[in-house]
Order: sequence, then structure tokens, then C-alpha cells
Amino acid sequence: MSISQPWRDLLYPGEATDFFARASFPPFEPDAKGFSRANALWLAEFSRLIYRHDLKEGPPFQIPSLDDFLVRIGFTKQFFFQSHKKDTQAVLAYTAKPVEFAVLAFRGTEQTSGDFETDLKLWKNFLSFAKSPLRSPSQSQAWVHAGFREALDAIWQDVKIQLAQLPRSCPVFFTGHSLGAALATLAAARHTPRAVYTFGSPRVGNRAFAEQLSGIPIFRVIDDKDIVTQLPPEKIWFRKTGFVHVGEEFHIGSEHPSPDAPLLDAWQMPPKPFLDHAPICYVSRL
Repeated sequence: MSISQPWRDLLYPGEATDFFARASFPPFEPDAKGFSRANALWLAEFSRLIYRHDLKEGPPFQIPSLDDFLVRIGFTKQFFFQSHKKDTQAVLAYTAKPVEFAVLAFRGTEQTSGDFETDLKLWKNFLSFAKSPLRSPSQSQAWVHAGFREALDAIWQDVKIQLAQLPRSCPVFFTGHSLGAALATLAAARHTPRAVYTFGSPRVGNRAFAEQLSGIPIFRVIDDKDIVTQLPPEKIWFRKTGFVHVGEEFHIGSEHPSPDAPLLDAWQMPPKPFLDHAPICYVSRL
């Protein structure tokens, strides 16, 4: 049985063919000192586009490809990162016109066993309060979600090499949606970007981890009732988990209707806390 478009937007965002075509994109502002709605819109769309499968991932191929969409907006794909073991993907894209900047976008959860394994560790953390030190325990009290850290570790060496090859003058922005938002946040602790814009981000680590990132502009965008932004919870029953959010929070409301969502039967429409997590909702409501 086929599923409705709102469910497809939530579960299979990479199937879309309207990337960078749903809205009018104002000029990107790489020198913005604070939150920029123009930058948020661009990076929300990058966070949706990264769900589009790269040719490097093999069949079934999606046409137009990820590369095709990047070329349309004047970007060059510098590198596509992939770990088959952890099912982690990201893309580094670069442009010099009309202004120079680069985007490192991490993919969020797909309907794959690797991503489910990463997310399962989140639930194990809920139950056992397991911690993954950011560095050795003797160096820092900071700890992060173990599954997120392992997912980033799987591609980090390649990411580090490619970031070093960017022009020294080039500002780089990290971004991602859902699991990708968590990876973008973790990446900022390893390489300082110009700014981080996350969409539908879960909590990533403890307060000591958040404090280590306090000098980096991290803008955490939340779409209304998005349920993923409440995970992992700060408390389970009366016990604190230690997880806190990172960066400056920006709420976007639901005054705009859900994209391409006519009056459907209840079973055809995801519950609002899940629908608000769909990447397309972030783009449409920004």
C-alpha cells in the first residue's frame, strides 16, 4: 500500500525533486554576526538535499543526482563522505560566486539498519545512562551520546582532510537535520566553523560539552512541536539524564500550513510532533 506525501516527506526526504525550488532564496550572508534567516533557509535546504543519494552510493541511482542539484545552484561538490559500517553520510560543497563559502551537511536518519543502530544506542543511553567521554576522562568532564560519536568517528578522518583543503579565506558552515544535526554539533567540537545551523536536533551531550562550544555560533532551529528536539529527555521519571541542548534556540511556528498537505484522513497525516520534524517543513516555514 502506498503512503501519503506527508509521510514520504518525513520518511524519505531524499526522494524530492524540488530542492532549492520551493522558495525564493535571498543572498547568503557568510559574514553575518548573528542568526541570519537567509542563511537558515539555505542551510535547511542543504540539510534536506543531503538525503538525496550520491552516485557514489551505488544503485538505485536517483536522477537528477545530488551533484546535479549542487551544480544548479552554483556549487561544486568537494567530497561525499560515507561509512558503510555506520551508515554515516555527509557532503562538503563549495562556491566562490557571488560570495565564497562552503557547507558541510550531514545526513539524518534514513530507514536503514545502520541508522537504526545509531539511534538504538540513544535508547540504551536512556536506560543505562551510558556516557561516551569527549576526550579521556582525565582531560574533560564532557561526555556525548555514544551512537552519535561513533557515527561521526566513522568519517571524521576524511572530513578533516577535506576541510584542510579549502581555501584559507573560505568560511565553512556546518549543518544537518535530526541525526545530521547532532553530527554537525559534534563536528564543531573538533573543527571550528564560521557557524552551525541545526534543524530538529536532539540533545547531544552534557552541560560540560555544551560549555566547550559556547564560543561557537550554534543556531538550533526548532519547528513548533518537533518531537525529536525533546530527545534524549532531560529527565526520566525523577532522575536527570544529564543531556542538555547546545547553542541558541530559534523557534519557527506552524502559522503556515504543512506543505502539500490537503485535508487528508488522519492515518494519511503523521501526528503533528512527527510532521513538524519533516525537513520540508523547516524549509517551508522559514
